[in-house]
Amino acid sequence: MVGVSLKNFSISFSDTKILEDVSFDVIQGEIVTILGPSGCGKSTILRSIASLQDEYSGEIFINDHCLINNGQKQCHKDIGYIFQDYALFPHLNVKENIEFALYKLKAIERQKRVDKLLKQFDLVEHRNKQIHELSGGQQQRVSIARVLAYEPKVILLDEPFSNLDSILRNKTKVWLKKLIKQMGLSAILVTHDQKEALSMSDKIAIIHNRKIEQFGTPKELFESPNSLYVANFLNRINSLPNELSLSLGVDVNEESVGVVPIDKISFSQSGVKASIEDISYCGDYYEVEVLLCDYENSSIFIKTTSIDELENSSECYLTINLEDIKVVKKSI
Repeated sequence: MVGVSLKNFSISFSDTKILEDVSFDVIQGEIVTILGPSGCGKSTILRSIASLQDEYSGEIFINDHCLINNGQKQCHKDIGYIFQDYALFPHLNVKENIEFALYKLKAIERQKRVDKLLKQFDLVEHRNKQIHELSGGQQQRVSIARVLAYEPKVILLDEPFSNLDSILRNKTKVWLKKLIKQMGLSAILVTHDQKEALSMSDKIAIIHNRKIEQFGTPKELFESPNSLYVANFLNRINSLPNELSLSLGVDVNEESVGVVPIDKISFSQSGVKASIEDISYCGDYYEVEVLLCDYENSSIFIKTTSIDELENSSECYLTINLEDIKVVKKSI
């Protein structure tokens, strides 16, 4: 069953077009990530689905019900919105924050549901604590528990992990993904983090130039990008000069380009001649910038675990295998 559907969604602020003809579906139990740079309109889509923004053209459906019908706006009760800053009430304790949305329930039913959520979210021992007494991860769990308290069918996640450190972020991503699947929610995640999108999503919509550049599974987008923008956005890649691609047997033209991930190029004793511009230590690997000697103004990057063969040298040779090169359109 389709939980959320956008059809030809477009929106402008004054004379500035933000998004044009954006369409996609999110089925039950699916996580769709909207990925793109800051300011591309990702959060605007969430705000419009949540009925916080209604100056748009096109249609938004929640469980087959259009949000704007015959000019009448409908704020749909099946939508839960988790904000980047958690939006908790500082004057209420954990239990009171979670039960805030349940004021219509009878006291006994309200208590049962809150107790269930406290246990499910590992917050039982924190039920009477004030919000400022909690860690960032605990505050986030309270925020999610409060949204899920009224049992929405659709959950909107606006950069939900941005305030967490890397270790807690990874743990929370796994936990939240499992929770969404268990509850059969239709989820839309907004992020600018490529790794987060790849690891969390069933499908990804990449926004570029006000439109969806590509929509599909993480594997489809990563392995078969339809443009240079998508390829470069999801992975660290090098765009090869067309002359070099042609010499390696790759069929490119004025509208296409050969790309290769930075970890798929290796140093060798012969091959493509290059000069070393810079070597950066990155912990468990090095990133080396080289200038391709036979191609004007063409520098590329190589990811390598060893630089022993490069020490005390200003020149090197590169091996680029034909099977590692993908041909993509320069633009759509």
